[in-house]
Amino acid sequence: MLKKQYTIQELSELTGYSRRTIRYYIQEGLLHPPSGRGRGGYYYDSHINKLSQIKSLQDKGLKLESITEILSRPEDLKVQAAEIPPPRELWIKHPLTDGVEIHIRRDKEEKHRKKIDELIRFAKSSLKSGERKNE
Repeated sequence: MLKKQYTIQELSELTGYSRRTIRYYIQEGLLHPPSGRGRGGYYYDSHINKLSQIKSLQDKGLKLESITEILSRPEDLKVQAAEIPPPRELWIKHPLTDGVEIHIRRDKEEKHRKKIDELIRFAKSSLKSGERKNE
């Protein structure tokens, strides 16, 4: 019985991953390289299955480093890992005025602190000027 073969373009269309991402996953060892070389390389259903596993774990909030570790484990441990709930997201609340607040995810707060401070100052001043106009 012949295995179904896919080009990288077909694999990309079937899985929703870009060709660049597929090549990156191969480079990182998440995905086995195709059979053949260059434009003659072919992918199989096993590649589609692996990309589906990766997508499922990403949807649960896991990062590539964790996914690489999970996919390299024996099969029984992979099932347990797939049941791991996604990590909790931490949000920071910034009150602007009575009844108005902005919520920012903590990782974004740390990464873009200056821009977020500017945004909060602008929002507060806009709300204050809007209150003065309504008086």
